[in-house]
Amino acid sequence: MATAPATADYWEPLWVGGRRYREVTSTEAALLVDHVGPGHGRPALDIGTGEGSLARRLHQLGYRTTGIDFAPSAIAAARNTQQGDGPAWHLMDFVSDDLSALPDAAYAVVTCRLVYRWIDDKATFLDRVRQVLAPDGTFWVVTELADRRKENDPYRNLGITPAEAEILTAGWSVLRTVDLDVLRCYALHP
Repeated sequence: MATAPATADYWEPLWVGGRRYREVTSTEAALLVDHVGPGHGRPALDIGTGEGSLARRLHQLGYRTTGIDFAPSAIAAARNTQQGDGPAWHLMDFVSDDLSALPDAAYAVVTCRLVYRWIDDKATFLDRVRQVLAPDGTFWVVTELADRRKENDPYRNLGITPAEAEILTAGWSVLRTVDLDVLRCYALHP
């Protein structure tokens, strides 16, 4: 149900124009801690990192974090807002670029915050996530749900449909969800 393409050509002008997106709240950050635990130097990957707020949270938890985005201005914003030591930032299109270009072959945590909805081929995207997720890893997805907004709400299209949620949750051995306002957080395990 994508209404906008998941391409750098669409997103780059928005980042260049100063568009910014929903910050990670303290409640959401606490849920992340509850579901992924301490990093102990293990690798984490944040897909569609934007300004890098979720990647920085993972870094604070002790993960060796890489944030990727296909919009050059998003990566520049992540680098420019970093203070001191933090995640590594890479310009990359997770959907189409060679996954061997990532700094690690497998990740203890892969995150995808407010990105899944924009992916056109969700099944292929999830296959690629499974390729880089460690066998005992966690795929942490935060996405809006379409049915959480009223029919006449202009932002209703920002959420995923029940069918898209079913694609997301199929094939995982463990599935945990927590709801926050219009968002749902998914902790998925192979």
